[in-house]
Amino acid sequence: LLDWLATELVANGWRLKALHKTILLSRAYRAASTAHPEALARDPLNDALWRFDPRRLSAEELRDSIHMASGQFNPRMFGPGVYPTLPAEVHATQSVPGAGWGNSPPAEQARRSIYIHVKRTLPVPILADYDVADPDAACPVRFVTTQPTQALGMMNGDFLHAQAREFAARVRREAGGTNADQTAAMVRRAVEIALVRPASDAEVNRGVALIDTLEATDGVDPGRALELYCLMVLNLNEFVYLD
Repeated sequence: LLDWLATELVANGWRLKALHKTILLSRAYRAASTAHPEALARDPLNDALWRFDPRRLSAEELRDSIHMASGQFNPRMFGPGVYPTLPAEVHATQSVPGAGWGNSPPAEQARRSIYIHVKRTLPVPILADYDVADPDAACPVRFVTTQPTQALGMMNGDFLHAQAREFAARVRREAGGTNADQTAAMVRRAVEIALVRPASDAEVNRGVALIDTLEATDGVDPGRALELYCLMVLNLNEFVYLD
């Protein structure tokens, strides 16, 4: 296959766009992850690539996707590195807390993660949690680990809570209002934005029930209840995994 692709590249005048189109339109590239009992029995490890192997988003992809969902993503390209806001606990690991770390404005912090300034002693928590390359050593292949700090950071991290607030504000603007019917509309819109598909009635009912419980049972302010729902949506496996 690689030999054939190389031949096609040369035959098309070394035009990468034509090669990319060929790959993207191939049946293998467009395969779904849907499993079939007979195929699973014959090839449970998918060695023959008969379906797509679901994968978790990389650290940079995840952070960028969160910015996309919240509506804060800044697509500007090129320029110097940016400095995202780091928790005080991270700065406290330095002999001089905060030294050597800039303070980029919010719009700059929402640029692609590849533009984040790298300082070995000050890792960005969400990137470090999700297996970003270690700058202390060569990294030809990244590992994909599953560890408790990932869930803890996604549920309790300052970055996620800040983005959940922005996400809730976006949902409120695009769905409107605060009454019961509009609460359902906001839940539906949150699922549409984050998961890029229509929400089912069951999902909407569960979301409305969660918001109602937070308000009625736990005494959470309505605005905060929507933020917590949006935080929950950003923690869904369907958001974090490419399937």
